Amino acid sequence: MAPDSSQSLNSAATSSWNTHIQAINSLGEEILASGWKPTAILGISRGGLIPAAMLSYILDVRVIQSIRVQHYDEKNNPLDSGPQFVAGPEPFASRHIETDRLLVVDDIVDTGETLKLVLDAVRPHVTEVKVAALYVRSNKQTAADWFWRVDDEWVVFPWAPER
Repeated sequence: MAPDSSQSLNSAATSSWNTHIQAINSLGEEILASGWKPTAILGISRGGLIPAAMLSYILDVRVIQSIRVQHYDEKNNPLDSGPQFVAGPEPFASRHIETDRLLVVDDIVDTGETLKLVLDAVRPHVTEVKVAALYVRSNKQTAADWFWRVDDEWVVFPWAPER
């Protein structure tokens, strides 16, 4: 899908809501076309929450959970400790939920460390897990089963406040 010609999607430029709505719709269409149907969706907070919610409608999945992982501080610097779950229950284990096919959704697969942390936590509770992300870094293309765009620049999403 081609971005809005008036929008730059890299170099920390804020991209439009419309562009990202189209991107999420495109991801949903790809997942539907694959024939794989999740029984639950897990959105990684915060960036994956909006795409996860929209995908839940597109894919008609009513079981949706979120998990909060922090990998960056308030100034967008990576944490020395690496990604970590933030206070609150882990998904599935604390709620005694098991599911067949889980779709994990995030806005971007950057280092892949957040995704690894989440996948390690959910794998004991699911039969099959797949990943959808709006963006992946060029060296992480195999980390997501579906993604909209490869981009190695910093992306500012329209749902994130400008700093």
